[in-house]
Amino acid sequence: MVRYYCEKWSHDARPALRELELPVLALLPDAAELPDDTNYQAFLAMALVDPWTSLADLPHVTTVPMAGARLGPRWLPSVPGPIAGLLLGVAAFHTVIFIHGGPAPEAWLIGALPGLTLDSFDLPWQAVGRLPWPVIVPAAATLAVLAALDTLLTAVVADVATGDRHDARRELIGQGLGQVLAGGFGGMAAAGTTAATVVAIKSGGGRWVGVVGALVFVGLAAFAGDVGRWLPTGALAGVIIAVAFDVADTDMLSWAMQGRTRQDALIAILVTAITVLYDLMIAVGVGIVIAVALFIREQIRAPVVHRRSTAAETRSIRTHSEHERTLLEAHGDRIILYELRGTLFFGTADRLIDELGADLQGPNWLILHFRRVTRIDLTALRFIRQIATRVHEHGGCVLVCELHRGTGIHGALADAIGQVGQQAGAPPLLTFNGRDEALEFAESALLDALGTRTTQLGDIVDLGDSGLVRDLAAADIGHLESILETRDLEPGMTLFRTGDQSDELFLVARGEVEIRVSTTSHHSKRLAVYGPGSFFGELALLAPGPRAADAVVTAQTRLRILRRASFEQLKHDRPAVAIALLSAICDSLVRNQRWSTRELQRLSEW
Repeated sequence: MVRYYCEKWSHDARPALRELELPVLALLPDAAELPDDTNYQAFLAMALVDPWTSLADLPHVTTVPMAGARLGPRWLPSVPGPIAGLLLGVAAFHTVIFIHGGPAPEAWLIGALPGLTLDSFDLPWQAVGRLPWPVIVPAAATLAVLAALDTLLTAVVADVATGDRHDARRELIGQGLGQVLAGGFGGMAAAGTTAATVVAIKSGGGRWVGVVGALVFVGLAAFAGDVGRWLPTGALAGVIIAVAFDVADTDMLSWAMQGRTRQDALIAILVTAITVLYDLMIAVGVGIVIAVALFIREQIRAPVVHRRSTAAETRSIRTHSEHERTLLEAHGDRIILYELRGTLFFGTADRLIDELGADLQGPNWLILHFRRVTRIDLTALRFIRQIATRVHEHGGCVLVCELHRGTGIHGALADAIGQVGQQAGAPPLLTFNGRDEALEFAESALLDALGTRTTQLGDIVDLGDSGLVRDLAAADIGHLESILETRDLEPGMTLFRTGDQSDELFLVARGEVEIRVSTTSHHSKRLAVYGPGSFFGELALLAPGPRAADAVVTAQTRLRILRRASFEQLKHDRPAVAIALLSAICDSLVRNQRWSTRELQRLSEW
């Protein structure tokens, strides 16, 4: 700037030049002493080498506070590094001033802080209407976005440094209220500062650092504003540089050396470069655009189907007869369970049809499991409708389960699908709460399609048709029936609860019993469903003890009960019958164990 005015100097421009707050201008002579431009340029050349002019550029002005901020905590752990650096920088600066002699130019010092007066709290509400709101509102929105991002970034940095967890909503609400109050008093609101936060944490500060800092600043402005006359700008610059080294994140350089994180490193370096060289808001915008583009790309490239399985591999929790199990194992490939994942939107919905492939071309029961799906958009609804229509045309049906509110679909998916598209009416599409309910419905529909009449809940199954006595002669069955007790139960009754001591085996003659385990005080998970002809409670018969779950009656039920004492007498009177019962119980336990193993394998892939 001095060189510019040396070249462009004129008598008319000298008064404006004197008004600039440059240290060298304090040494300018009067215009009368400058007969021509050549003499003035010579004077400026001499002024630039004046000891006072070069004093501000001496290395000690920044190196001393930098060294103090970095090395001070090693010698005085109780003193924060920035405080130590600032004190050493101030002492070094004023020592040189004392040795040199004379006062230092005011431009080298912070200067006195403006005091607080009653005018500082004057709110001219009558002038609000005259403010340039078309200019203020966009600028305020921009500053609000910038402040919110800066505050949340600072909170994340603080979490990493302290191991704590911040509440983003509370942070933003508090910041918003503070900015509104600051603007109302004519101030300029700010946001969370990463550098100051890191310094405060490293200095041992806690949650009250911000409050104490604000009170100290108000106290300085109100009662000790002249302290700024002793603070050199060079010393503050040294402290700021030292703090910058402390908060600088060099992890991005390490990321750049690794293939799997190189992309993130390049984005971080790009955003940092734009911030330093151009503008922070532009850098934030570029970072957000890149992040959105990468997210969309990852979503498009990620598989939509998490896992495909059939009823031959997995089954519902309802217990079926031996004949029904044989049919389901032979024709279970007509029931296909697709566990979907990710976001179903315009970039992935079309690939869903491709992944379903040939399963859409037959009389199948297609179950779409949405528990892992995070979002469903309008395009995905259209494709789901297309899937349901195509399956229905081939004599099949689409079933939907685990459709949670997080997907954006409220109520039945069939109703949502019926509200989109040009066609009149929606294709058959059934919605179920859970995966087991959908599998159970599909199994029952498949058995009906195969011409097998499934046992109804109101049917009474003879003891001879129960799977427990399949290998017994008629005489042995009659003897067993004579030692069994009979109990009728109403819907909603609890047969036993978790922890109840028991030694009974139950055979369901009519009705239905669900085995449940409580997940919360008001919710439970179904583990098994036993209908007519099935049996349960075999573990208590073999090894009496506490029950591991609850048994709840869901329909008008009649049970046949075999107690441990009766079984012991049966082993003594008819050991062959007891052995046949044990064989059937073992087969059931093995079958349940294999099913449990498959379920654990499925859960391990969750």
